Amino acid sequence: MIVTGATGFVGSHLAYRLLRDGCHVTALARASKTVSANNRVVEALCRAAGRPSLEGAGERLKVLDGDITLENLGIASESLQQIAANTDASWHCAASLSFTEDERDEIFSMNVDGARRVLDFAERTRGRRMHHVSTAYVAGIQDDAAETGLDEGQQFRNPYEESKCRAEQLVAERHKKKSLIATVYRPSVVIGDSQTGRATHFHGVYAFIRGLWSALERRRRKHGVDGPLHLQLRVPGLEQTTLNFVPIDYVVNGMVEIAKHDASHGAAFHLTNPAPTEHRVWLPNICRLLGVEGIRLVDPSSFVEHPMNKLEALFQKQMAFYYMYLAGEPRFDCTRARAILEPAQINCPRVTPEFIEKMVGWYVNYLNSGGTL
Repeated sequence: MIVTGATGFVGSHLAYRLLRDGCHVTALARASKTVSANNRVVEALCRAAGRPSLEGAGERLKVLDGDITLENLGIASESLQQIAANTDASWHCAASLSFTEDERDEIFSMNVDGARRVLDFAERTRGRRMHHVSTAYVAGIQDDAAETGLDEGQQFRNPYEESKCRAEQLVAERHKKKSLIATVYRPSVVIGDSQTGRATHFHGVYAFIRGLWSALERRRRKHGVDGPLHLQLRVPGLEQTTLNFVPIDYVVNGMVEIAKHDASHGAAFHLTNPAPTEHRVWLPNICRLLGVEGIRLVDPSSFVEHPMNKLEALFQKQMAFYYMYLAGEPRFDCTRARAILEPAQINCPRVTPEFIEKMVGWYVNYLNSGGTL
């Protein structure tokens, strides 16, 4: 199997799970300025495993120095042909998580053109089997999102959502042409492990938590305060709307299980939580764990009558991406996914205050320790 994005959150956990299951995994990755592609992948998989080495599983791992933004994935044609001849399935997890309009070209280059190149490769493989990791937020701005839906003429909050929708359209076209067999997986907001709260990558809600934590630490140092702090901080959002959190282990276990079933061919699956978490549940609990009071959700219209203070304006700028989702998200139908996963006893846990304490508690300890896993 080949896995793209094996240095990312979902990709690293998936690649490690496949290795643990006895699969031979070829990971496509780019080298950084200081770290080889091989070392980047091994380090990411060790973090996913929660151990200093891959032990015997590492013998089944091969790392390719490549790039999905380049023709032929940046690999010489002869080598690519040999790799394709020995590949049963392609798991495409690589993506740009950027979201601003200024980054639109880069986002589409990575998420749309990159997907096209991975599809080109998958068509040449022995198995012609394509597993594409998308996002539930391809639904854009709408009330209800069906697993069977994709291009509904919806508006998108940002170029990231739009790019992932366009990439899915490419996948659907190739499957319809029967040039490959494709399955699409759409996770929502991926968070840490359901048992431990442990995470290895810190996007999404973690960036929101980190922004709050950093602001609080600066104030504590400045004012010499050790205990709880009070911030006059209004956050634009509605208490009764939700964020759909899914633990990383549920996402990976779900993908691996769904992939086994012929019913997955040509279909998309929402790896989402049937019980999304209301803002009035997760935000107060995060604030309690961070030791801060005074943060409250308000209707965005309140800023018309009472303009933002300096702190609120700073947070809106830093948290622009996350604020987009506080006004509401779709209700994600996950009937198709549950029909396969529930008989296999793979169920998404409800994100309760206790679960939030586990997840956020782990992350706050991580931040307080200087960021060591």
